[in-house]
Amino acid sequence: MIEKIIFKTLIFYWQKTALAGALISFLLFIAFASWLFTNRIQKLADQPLNSLETEIILQQDKVNKNASEIKTSGVIEPFNLQSFSKKEVENKLSHIREVNNFSTSLVLWQFDIQNNKTIVGLDVNEPRIGLRKIETWLMPNSKFFSDNNSKEIILERHFAKLFGYKLDESYSIVDKYYTIVGIVDFNEQSNLSNAQIFMPYGTALKLLGTKKAIINQVYISLANASLLPKVQKEIGGVNPEFSLVTKDRLLKNLSSFNKLIYQFGNYFAVGIGILSFLLIFWILKINRLEFRRETKILKTIGWPKQKIRRWVFIESGYIVIVSLFSSLLFLAIFYWGVIPKIIIGGLLNQNFKL
Repeated sequence: MIEKIIFKTLIFYWQKTALAGALISFLLFIAFASWLFTNRIQKLADQPLNSLETEIILQQDKVNKNASEIKTSGVIEPFNLQSFSKKEVENKLSHIREVNNFSTSLVLWQFDIQNNKTIVGLDVNEPRIGLRKIETWLMPNSKFFSDNNSKEIILERHFAKLFGYKLDESYSIVDKYYTIVGIVDFNEQSNLSNAQIFMPYGTALKLLGTKKAIINQVYISLANASLLPKVQKEIGGVNPEFSLVTKDRLLKNLSSFNKLIYQFGNYFAVGIGILSFLLIFWILKINRLEFRRETKILKTIGWPKQKIRRWVFIESGYIVIVSLFSSLLFLAIFYWGVIPKIIIGGLLNQNFKL
């Protein structure tokens, strides 16, 4: 009976109720939205390395080359990546106990009159971490390379669609023809690589015209992410010329605002939540003061304090529940309409901003 009376009272004073409900709904929305926003920024910042299942990318970007020796046509090594021995690095990493697994890649550039392309050579015998993981992102009817020397390639989905390339067709690189055996779709992997073409490691070496087993990137997975500082020191001791790309280093590419949200976003969300709930409590208290006359009437007719408190509790509960549903409606719009449009571009590609 009392619930019906309270509900009818709130309806009768709908203007006061609507104002309190709107303010509470807004505060609840702000509290939840700040958490969703922070979570989105943090996930986007972590996604590149997480999706590659690696904690460290090892490369050597201190390139000392004479200008006269640099080729500006055909297939070449990137200007910003120095190649190094594949066997030596594999041998050194295999002796670091904290390293769980690793894969390597040979990144190449193809200079073309129409457009430049990035080619990545992958070893089919290595574990599926780093860019070697593209095998798990192949589109339907696609296949991975049959062996390390096959004349096969895999194209990135957007590149293939733009130029109309399809499975089982031939693709020409410097007058050499390769069969398109797969199309890879990176989807939401935060621009893992700006490469358009992937090929077997041995085929990439032949395309470069070298017999040396060289690479210019290594993707390292650790047994435990907490071991990162220790492994960094060990790899630095093995070869101080190596550059280690880790999560901390990738964060340099974030804007000042996004970096602040990434590092202190959880505290920000908690602070907003606490402030919102304090304000909600204050609004409910102010709203109750608007009904002082009704409370006095209840006391006059002999209502005990316990029943009056129950009245206040139920009344506040009605307002909060309606406000919560209202805020969830706006939150759904924010979650599906705004959150997906928040992006952090270029966090991880072949041209790191270091």
